[in-house]
Amino acid sequence: MKKEAETPIQKTLVFAKQHYGSRQTIFGASLVDHCVAVAYMAETIAQKLYQDVRADFMPDDTKESISAIIQSALLHDVLNVSACAFENIAEVTTVQIAAMVADISRDFRLVETKRDMEFRGRLSQSPVGAQIVVVADIVCTAKAALATLKAAGIEAVPKTKKVLTQLDGDLLAIHAASRFYVLRLYVHAARNLLSDVSQTIKNCRQKAKLDKCVAQNTKALRERRAAEEKAAAAETKKRKVRYAKKRSSSDDS
Repeated sequence: MKKEAETPIQKTLVFAKQHYGSRQTIFGASLVDHCVAVAYMAETIAQKLYQDVRADFMPDDTKESISAIIQSALLHDVLNVSACAFENIAEVTTVQIAAMVADISRDFRLVETKRDMEFRGRLSQSPVGAQIVVVADIVCTAKAALATLKAAGIEAVPKTKKVLTQLDGDLLAIHAASRFYVLRLYVHAARNLLSDVSQTIKNCRQKAKLDKCVAQNTKALRERRAAEEKAAAAETKKRKVRYAKKRSSSDDS
């Protein structure tokens, strides 16, 4: 029986798995699973967006196919975490997809502040397909952050707070949302998710503060009770000694 040829998406997924390996996200999930989730979300956004926009109205630089967007989503972290180069992606996919992946990748040769500024400036000018992938990534990462906060509580706050700050800045660079209603809806949904993450962080901190206060009060109460019990035991002992002395003197007389 003749074996069916791999589709471009299947071929890209195999390539992604080879380069991601067993790497994990900042929240401990498999990076491959995260990128697959981003690809599904990007596909959903793209399908809804292209249904609403007339083909003759769509500018030439935003006519990326849904397949290209899915492949870019699968590879959106590959330049950040591996030694994979632009040419390697272009060989497996297309130059267009490789360019889209490059648009949504940070340049880790730069210091963090400059890196974010350069990335967001480039992202704001990128085709709508690239911005769809970034919105999908923000939504999936925000959901993972919420799940981690609910599971780990205050211990997850420091890394989640840092991720929240980065995602919030990235979302402001999605300028295509002003042109496409569907994308604007998903940007709004992402903003709500980030607000939920922020509120959950506040709740975790308040709970940790309350738990600390309760623990301190409980400790003080235990110490006070122990001191009272010790004093009562000492007083009981003194009474026994006085009673014994009084009885002894009574017997002598």
